[in-house]
Amino acid sequence: MSVPASSRERKSYWISLVSLLAAVPLAVLVGSRGEFAAWLQRRMEPPLTVEHDGSGQGAGGSWRLISLRRLPGTLPDTSLMLAEIDLSVEAADVLQQALPCALSLTDGAGRRWDPLPLPGRLLREADPEIADRPQCTTLTIGEAGDAPLRVVELFLVPRQADGFTLSLALTGSPPILLK
Repeated sequence: MSVPASSRERKSYWISLVSLLAAVPLAVLVGSRGEFAAWLQRRMEPPLTVEHDGSGQGAGGSWRLISLRRLPGTLPDTSLMLAEIDLSVEAADVLQQALPCALSLTDGAGRRWDPLPLPGRLLREADPEIADRPQCTTLTIGEAGDAPLRVVELFLVPRQADGFTLSLALTGSPPILLK
């Protein structure tokens, strides 16, 4: 059997609930020491768009799309998209803080794909020369030296998809769109 709550108890309950809804976001904002505000500012920055054969500066490096090739897919009505990107390191310490990078592929219809997580066998079958090249998630600055470093990613997409754009996300900098 329940006892009806008094109007004072109900009022206290609602005041506590509203206070909690205000206190939690405030605690996140204060506890992040400005990182949350910086994250919001980065999210609102427009992405840097780089046309094919152009290069974009971001996070201590120069990024250039070398090729975006369609390969036969492993499943019916699918294709593999192989993206090759050159990275020229300009500020190794800044770039090291921005890694790991993350690539995603978007088609003309706005659909988005992430790279295949373990594409080793597929890369060896597609092009044995690039099978040992690093991916964004496995990239380390020590590999670069003075020469540009070639990064490869493999995406599984529907065969009819076209009009692709690559989006390169780095920590602490606006995204770079490679077309």
